[in-house]
Amino acid sequence: MKKLVKLVGVMLAFVVFAVVASPQPAQAAHNNYRVKTLKTYQNYSNYTEDVAFHAKAKTKASVWNNQEFDKNIKSNVFYKKGYKLANHKTTTWFVEKKVRIYHKLKSATYYYVANRTGNMQGYVRTNALTPGFSPYGYQIISTKWYNKYDYFHVKDSYKAKHVYVWNYTHTKKRANLKDYPGAVFQKTHTVVMQHNGKDTKYVYLSGTLNGTTKSTRGYVAESAITGGLNPDHTGMNYVDIGYFVNNTDFNQYLQTGKNQKLAREIIKLFPNSQPDLGLSKIAAYNYDSFDNDIDGDPSPISTTGYTDIKTFPAIQKWLYTNHNASNATKIAGVKKLLNAEGYTDSKRASLSGYKLGIQIVNNIVMPSGESGDLASRYGYVFILGKVDN
Repeated sequence: MKKLVKLVGVMLAFVVFAVVASPQPAQAAHNNYRVKTLKTYQNYSNYTEDVAFHAKAKTKASVWNNQEFDKNIKSNVFYKKGYKLANHKTTTWFVEKKVRIYHKLKSATYYYVANRTGNMQGYVRTNALTPGFSPYGYQIISTKWYNKYDYFHVKDSYKAKHVYVWNYTHTKKRANLKDYPGAVFQKTHTVVMQHNGKDTKYVYLSGTLNGTTKSTRGYVAESAITGGLNPDHTGMNYVDIGYFVNNTDFNQYLQTGKNQKLAREIIKLFPNSQPDLGLSKIAAYNYDSFDNDIDGDPSPISTTGYTDIKTFPAIQKWLYTNHNASNATKIAGVKKLLNAEGYTDSKRASLSGYKLGIQIVNNIVMPSGESGDLASRYGYVFILGKVDN
């Protein structure tokens, strides 16, 4: 009996050793299909030239879907024709791995491929593809990530020209920035697009087009874009207080903005107190709930450079309560409350050395949050202060 147990133990050990020592067999799959990985391409997700392939001329081959990767396929068949290569000659396919597929008594070598966005993927015979980016259409042949959070806008010399925002295949125009001269963007990466043998640099931008509800993202010719905040606010329904370049830029917006009528009326109440961008940022971030963070708590900034700051919380509260009132009613209420606090017409006209910090968001339709729902937003704050010389 002991000999038998010992013999069984030796046999089990030999089986375990054989499994560990022998090459991994092809994996079994649905309907007797078996897949054996021959090579994995480590750079397939970087979309570089060494993993780029395109369809051979006149090929009749297809990319076959696989249920493990395409959950939308309801068929019980393990493989199903997905995309005819002849219909996608402008597509560059990026190879993830090379495999041998066995079915019954036959086998063949395939690549597992995907297009750049990953919405098309599957297996294709290796002899149906040839190395390199597709020579047709616009092809992104290199990418450089920006990894910063800077602002960009259209160059002044391009403001009167057509500057299109394109999708990654350069087949669809998402916007014409000529129609949105006040837009400001962030850049995520730069690409080189190849077309008819010519290489052109594009930047991927995303941003709000009109300061309220419409935004876009896509590829724009790098030659038309420059870095920095946009000093042109033409067509903007609302400009964030942090998007202004200087006092000249800020005051121009206050005097010309189509949604700054109430702000202009309040400014007239302080004829000798010029609106100041730095003080307006203090007003917005330290004394107004419109620019509070998501928890509803103020996010104050430093008041360095300003002294003798005077606030008007009672007036601000009244404006919030009466945000649906007409501008005429609002300005009358502001004047009445200013008089009650001792800031009569003569007192306000006699103020010397004071600047005005102001941000008025007067029932402007804007996205209410990440969901993209629209809501009428409002915020009312103004303060006085002296510049610390």
